[in-house]
Amino acid sequence: MDISKKTKDTIFLLIRLTLIISIVANILIPFFAYLHGSNFIEGILKNGELIFFGIITLILSFGSDYIEKKNNIHIPEIFEIIIVLFIYAALFLSVNFNLYYRLFWWDDLLHTLSGVIIGLIGFITMHKINHKYKMNISPLLIMLFSFCLAVTIGVFWEIYEFLLDIFLGTANQKWNLPSTEIMIGKPYQGSGLRDTMSDLIVNCIGAATTSIIAYFTYKKNKSTRNN
Repeated sequence: MDISKKTKDTIFLLIRLTLIISIVANILIPFFAYLHGSNFIEGILKNGELIFFGIITLILSFGSDYIEKKNNIHIPEIFEIIIVLFIYAALFLSVNFNLYYRLFWWDDLLHTLSGVIIGLIGFITMHKINHKYKMNISPLLIMLFSFCLAVTIGVFWEIYEFLLDIFLGTANQKWNLPSTEIMIGKPYQGSGLRDTMSDLIVNCIGAATTSIIAYFTYKKNKSTRNN
């Protein structure tokens, strides 16, 4: 699907406007509450997570533009949109609307998409290297690299969540979910283990999907060039 640069810029502008409005609103709300007798510091701290993730998402939305200019490469517009929308959903929407707890399938969806996106990053990276240095990389190696990169990032992300839960007392890996929560596995396995393993499984499914597509895409392009 061909997406014009103008369409991409329009989508990015709308996303960035919502982020800026959210950041400003979460700063102004405690200020106006302070004018009516509330504690300003407490208000800012209460909205601190929303402000923080809003700023991080806003910064990351400029990431693809920075990479293109710095490395003098072109990233397909549709790919840029998918990445930014993923970041927007994973960081901003999830925190603002508590989607991880409201939608039982939201976490699995994001982990599946992360496997797809990171696998695609791996494929594009290998394709660019092969094209730049005129290397005869086999399609199988491209597939394995895409898959391993996505799975490795997924594993490191679970380690990151685990460390946050230990040292900051968060509940990223859902150790204390109620018994009514919909999750795969058996109750005796614990919600934390089942959450972690389900994240890794769907991440592998997303990575495998991209890797297989990358294999046949690269193989087809390679045979076309040889002909």
